[in-house]
Amino acid sequence: MSLAVIGGSGAHTLLQTHADSLVRHDPLSTPFGASAPIFQARLGGVRFLFLPRHGEKGYDIAAPWVNYRANIYALKEAGVTRVVSWSGPGAINPQLRVGQYVLPHDLVDFTQGRESTFYKRTGLGFIRQYPVFCPELSGGAGQALARLGLAYSDHGVYVCTQGPRLETPAEIRFFRGIGGDLVGMTLAPEAFLARELELCYLPVCYVTNYAEGVRPREARPGELFEGLLAQAERAAVDQALFRFLDIAVALARLPPVDRLCPCGLAMERYRREGRVGEDWHTWLGEV
Repeated sequence: MSLAVIGGSGAHTLLQTHADSLVRHDPLSTPFGASAPIFQARLGGVRFLFLPRHGEKGYDIAAPWVNYRANIYALKEAGVTRVVSWSGPGAINPQLRVGQYVLPHDLVDFTQGRESTFYKRTGLGFIRQYPVFCPELSGGAGQALARLGLAYSDHGVYVCTQGPRLETPAEIRFFRGIGGDLVGMTLAPEAFLARELELCYLPVCYVTNYAEGVRPREARPGELFEGLLAQAERAAVDQALFRFLDIAVALARLPPVDRLCPCGLAMERYRREGRVGEDWHTWLGEV
């Protein structure tokens, strides 16, 4: 299975309920600590791997404390070449609709203190971040969404914040001023780590709410997003989440690609210089 889906608690719950089979493998012990468990999923006649980023019982591990290095290492060890990240960010761009799908094309990293490279103290990792996400996987995902009749945008800048708190109105105005369309907490350093191990990586996002100050919202303590998600919008979010199953199947049915994208050649300069070999395990730096 060349495809892995990294998802949150909602996606995991859907798979537990609807997958034809879901086989759990224990967390992998890596040089960077234990990964999340990896599941072999069979659904709609196809198979793929699934990794629950935030834990198996709900939102157990908030974004700042996810072991991104161990997770990406574990997927590489499992033979994965393509990674789809299922993510539910908020909308900075008011033209986006709650429940809408977005395939982002760019990423701004405002996280702090997260371990963001495999190559500490090695001199490696000077890697261009363009295109930020795999163009071949993005094209295939767009075709899959279109075949499912799902409206989506293939243009969006995802701003990744540290969390676990939500953003202030002034921060959201700032992010919008620098071109941000979506705000979330999970794509960095996940995307950069995938590139370092030459994996194709693409986020598939569904808008879960409007970010602070984008639309007038009264505070409602005790609710999810504390009022940022209007009651009338909940159905759209639930429907977008439910279609995860169809999207995952469509992505797993994508034919093998020739990997003409830059993703599989991220370390090529170091190979040509003789600084790394073909065994990626030998590339890694200090924990």
